[in-house]
Amino acid sequence: MRRDHVDPELEEGRFVFRGVTYGSMTWGTLRSGVAPLVLLHGFAQSASSWDEVAPCLARTRPVVALDLVGHGCSDRPLDARRYRLGEAAAATCAFLEHLAGGVGVPAVPVVGYSMGGRVALAAAQRDARPFAALVLESAGLGPVDEGERAQAAARDACHAARLRSEGLEAFMDDWARLPLFVTQGELPVSTQQRIRRGRLSNDAEALARSFEGAGQHAMPLRAETLSSLACFPAPVLYLAGGRDRTYREIAQDLRAEGVCAVRIVEGAGHNVHLEAPERFCAAISDFLANLR
Repeated sequence: MRRDHVDPELEEGRFVFRGVTYGSMTWGTLRSGVAPLVLLHGFAQSASSWDEVAPCLARTRPVVALDLVGHGCSDRPLDARRYRLGEAAAATCAFLEHLAGGVGVPAVPVVGYSMGGRVALAAAQRDARPFAALVLESAGLGPVDEGERAQAAARDACHAARLRSEGLEAFMDDWARLPLFVTQGELPVSTQQRIRRGRLSNDAEALARSFEGAGQHAMPLRAETLSSLACFPAPVLYLAGGRDRTYREIAQDLRAEGVCAVRIVEGAGHNVHLEAPERFCAAISDFLANLR
């Protein structure tokens, strides 16, 4: 049923699912009949990590960024089950339905970056109905086989253990030095400092539970993901940075196999919306141009 007003919870930036409160940020004015764009952030980030691109994207439609469990203004529950990928998928689907219903539209477009892309994929595989479109930015597609899953599980368990034993600051110092983020060392010092502050605003235990419950190892095998993307009922775009070798190769494979639309942003690394915000916004706007 179409409503003439927006649900008050959306305006207050809070959403409750199975007893867990999730925070969110909104750019633009949510209004009846207009599908907002939903953004899902990466690991150790929050809704505010979209600050640089959200105002630009909001020129054409309202933008809502959700804080994943254990991140930002969302709760950091003690129950480890709340951090599982399946639970994140269920919460995301419920949020999308809640948001769409609040403005009287059947579905909304979703952008997921890295871990947020993993969650978006899991939600889309759970229930495609609340998705008007799906954009995956530098997102993994799952382990190739059970051997690769075991390796990913070992890495995720190691990360969780280090967070608990060494603490947040030491872990994040090493995290920032990963090859995945090397291009961020070329960003202005003020931007690098902002990224570091955002990472250090997290809770070590909540991040450890995120690794254990929703790491790469928790995804379906890649063949299953590719199959679901190929027959997904809404438009799908995979976006990667040209300097991010791992995810550029994923994008190239998707393009070669004709699974979905692909956009490679040359000169950008893993976090395209941070390193090339104008081209990121242009790519998203072009892709969503024909959506209502």
